[in-house]
Amino acid sequence: MKIATIARNPENSPNMTTNDAAILECVTQELISQGNEVVAISGTDEIPDGTEVICHMSRSAEVLNKLESAEERGIAVVNSSAAVRNCSRAAQMHILEESAIPQPFFRIITNEEELSGLPFPAWIKRSNGWSCHKDDVAFSTCREEAVTVFENMRQRGIESVVYTQHCEGDIVKFYGIGEKYFTYSYPNADGTKFGLERINGKAKHYPFDTTAMAKMAAKAAKAVGLEIYGGDCIVDANGKFCLIDLNDFPSFSSVRNEAAKEIARIIMNIKKRYQDERRG
Repeated sequence: MKIATIARNPENSPNMTTNDAAILECVTQELISQGNEVVAISGTDEIPDGTEVICHMSRSAEVLNKLESAEERGIAVVNSSAAVRNCSRAAQMHILEESAIPQPFFRIITNEEELSGLPFPAWIKRSNGWSCHKDDVAFSTCREEAVTVFENMRQRGIESVVYTQHCEGDIVKFYGIGEKYFTYSYPNADGTKFGLERINGKAKHYPFDTTAMAKMAAKAAKAVGLEIYGGDCIVDANGKFCLIDLNDFPSFSSVRNEAAKEIARIIMNIKKRYQDERRG
């Protein structure tokens, strides 16, 4: 099988460029070991003739448009262009809400007045796209702080934000591939994008139903359309959890080698499934 890979643009990989490159390289080597031809291309390159599957980490609009055209020509793309677009924060939260995925209380905010009467502390996050800058996500203890954050974002051209109520509890990071692979860990704040995990403090390791979280993560990923995904949950003292973030194609840094094998399996099977879905 001929497979093309496209790496994530550095601007969409803050503090994670090395880890993102490493997982794609591990997947590439695994695919080659199984007899596949793998060609690494940039987002501006033409897709090589004979390509059957594209495995990519891109989030740029231009590349996603190119991948959508490739899909229309019968090339399987993982994650699909539609799924990656669905990961834009506001779009994703509405999809998850419709699918009854447990999330913190949230609102889309377009002006300062809409912040009145909302509970604090809370998080203010850019509503479009992904967090690419440390100021794209901010913790606010009161409305006044939230207004300042919103004003700063508007000065950077961000016209709306997502208000999300803060949840106390352990942050649990998870990785998933399809419906069969799931693993989780507790974050090291020094090894994350912006270190915001410090707000929740040191993990207390509250017990929770791992199987239930795995099912919830798979359901959320399926609703958005993701094959390869990761995210964050908050687990409270009673073991109740909610989803606070869901991402396309994370770095799998703590489980890179085993994840690469499972990602390769998904890629090897996706061509046939993609053709069957198109015929159906």
